[in-house]
Amino acid sequence: MNNDSLFQSYIFKIFRINSCLLPKILNIADTLKTFVKSNNSWKIKKRIMERYNTTAHLYTRLYCDEQAMKYTVALNELKIVKNEYVLDVGCGTGLFIKEIAEMAGFIIGIDISQRMIEVANDKCKHLRNIHLICGDANYIPLQRKIIDKIFSFTLLQNMPEVDQIIRELLRIAKSDSKIILTFNKKVFSSEEVRKLLTKLKLGITNFIDYEDSKDYLTISTMG
Repeated sequence: MNNDSLFQSYIFKIFRINSCLLPKILNIADTLKTFVKSNNSWKIKKRIMERYNTTAHLYTRLYCDEQAMKYTVALNELKIVKNEYVLDVGCGTGLFIKEIAEMAGFIIGIDISQRMIEVANDKCKHLRNIHLICGDANYIPLQRKIIDKIFSFTLLQNMPEVDQIIRELLRIAKSDSKIILTFNKKVFSSEEVRKLLTKLKLGITNFIDYEDSKDYLTISTMG
């Protein structure tokens, strides 16, 4: 007997309910489980948001060199075309946005930390082709299939429901989009990364395990 069948059996025995009511009871139980999972996810995101709100003023000083290495590797592998719409998910203080501002047609950055977005706005206020959003990577406020290239550096290791975030990226990506992701080696093995992207029907065109890096970098297309 699988776990779902066992659960149904316990519900039936404990409450001595009529079998015709069982589907309704199970539907309520599923709703409660979804709510608990969602609530736990929000608690994790809230801690992340509070941490980055507190440290935003130090982020560039502490991580500029480390992040710049990732940007260089990504841009060596993938060129941005002038008329393209680019999304930076987990854009932080806008380091990558400044790097590519002259390459792209229009750049959208999203980050869960309001303070990070404020710092990014200050850094990028002279740029006319960017738009920054304080928001959740699970619920990006963009239409379907409008982004040409999606970048996400140093985000996924911090977040719950990684597969759901990537599904959201697929929703807004054009059919010929390129999706560039980093995966921290302490959190993800190379096998786990490959299995995850394959499960989500992404075709990996580049899997980069570059020297002296804490991360794997992947470039994928819609499968």
